[in-house]
Amino acid sequence: MGNQWDERFSTDEYVYGKEPNAFVVEAAKQLPQGKILCIAEGEGRNAVYLSTLDQHVTAWDFAKSGLEKTNRLAQEKGVQVTTELRDLSEVEWQAEQWDAIVHIFGHLPKPVMERTFAGVKKALKPGGYYISELYTKEQLHYGTGGPKNEDMLTDPKEMLAQFEGYLIQHFFVGEVDRQEGILHTGKAHIVQCLFQKREEA
Repeated sequence: MGNQWDERFSTDEYVYGKEPNAFVVEAAKQLPQGKILCIAEGEGRNAVYLSTLDQHVTAWDFAKSGLEKTNRLAQEKGVQVTTELRDLSEVEWQAEQWDAIVHIFGHLPKPVMERTFAGVKKALKPGGYYISELYTKEQLHYGTGGPKNEDMLTDPKEMLAQFEGYLIQHFFVGEVDRQEGILHTGKAHIVQCLFQKREEA
């Protein structure tokens, strides 16, 4: 699977564009200064944007070509992003490392997705934020991006169940317009989450 993404990103063109996801821009207004991890970050558009806000950002992806583009984009914008080649099916999550974890259109096979959610919950510091925008299963009818396999699309109810006990600062399911490079264009059906890990009592 890594090769597929390596190939996808090994063009000069940024296939998802250079601009951040619109929800990341909104959610970033909530974030204190700190350490942010962007997972399945692709070509780096969100990580680089967050770095321009003086956040300390690390980007994980398992396509080397994506990370190289992240570094190029960071250089272009005059910021620094730490890039790490990571496979979410194997990565070791360290406890309470991150003030926020950003997960934008990082669709994974179900067992890997569940492993990733467990890792996110472990790795967030108390008070830390999980920020995500993912395609729902309805997206299959839209054809404007995302996996063609229903099992890799998101059930909003599962998101709520996964993060039960977290403070829900924002939760939205429905249609949005996304113009993100050549691969995300037009009306899409998504679920957005801004969940905060509660401080330990």
